[in-house]
Amino acid sequence: MALVTAWAPLASLLLLLLLVPGVPSQSRSRCHPQLHRKFPLTKPVCTQPVYNWCSSCDSARRCQTRTECLALWRPQPVSPVSVKLFYEALCPSSRFFTSMVLFPTWALLGDDVMNITLVPFGNAKETQVNGTWEFTCQHGELECELNMVQTCVLYLLGREFPNAFAVVNCMMSAANPKNSLKPCLKIYAPQISMHDVMKCVTGPQGKEMMHENAMMTNHLSPPHTFIPWILVEESRLENPAELLDTVCHLYQGEVPDACKRNTTFHQKMNLLAANLQ
Repeated sequence: MALVTAWAPLASLLLLLLLVPGVPSQSRSRCHPQLHRKFPLTKPVCTQPVYNWCSSCDSARRCQTRTECLALWRPQPVSPVSVKLFYEALCPSSRFFTSMVLFPTWALLGDDVMNITLVPFGNAKETQVNGTWEFTCQHGELECELNMVQTCVLYLLGREFPNAFAVVNCMMSAANPKNSLKPCLKIYAPQISMHDVMKCVTGPQGKEMMHENAMMTNHLSPPHTFIPWILVEESRLENPAELLDTVCHLYQGEVPDACKRNTTFHQKMNLLAANLQ
């Protein structure tokens, strides 16, 4: 009887604790939006070291760092894959690659996946005469002029790269590149005029930018041995026809639909490989 009497208060306390319900949360857990959790009446105690505060939703709640941890857990923007093309305006291989591979691939994947840099200079040579840069090109004076024209188009359109690339591609795929600037501007970049472009071409700005193209080309490591010279994430793309597959493989974000299926575009790229060697 004495033993029963001694345990009675403890049994009553235990029964009371079992009958008292927990306090339901007034909001859904952000980590598990479909679950309602019951939190204790007492203030949660943080027992985690600082470097573990964001290791789980429960740790963030206990350590009162939910806001900071949610900012840390938020998906970070994914950088596009860098693609650099070193080319010449009248080089047959450069024209073929630009119009048949690079532009269609970019049109499929977009700016979010590909960051394209166009450097028209190629195998040209530069010399400084009386403080002015002069250029000699592999395919003659017309190529030097067209290299400069495309450089100025890229400069004048600035942030409007889609328009600039469309103009360059239009010129590179034209049957008569010499007379292609005016109609290409009219279709893809009516905001700038022939006068604007030619003022850049014949002025100091065009020559200075062409000098920058020369510096970028001549300081390639390893040096370029032919044109077009294609870098993907600063590594040379040995087979130009593999551009799409390479970019899709390197991109760290959600893979575009063009990368998910074996499209006819992939098949055409493989057929083009022989023509680009």
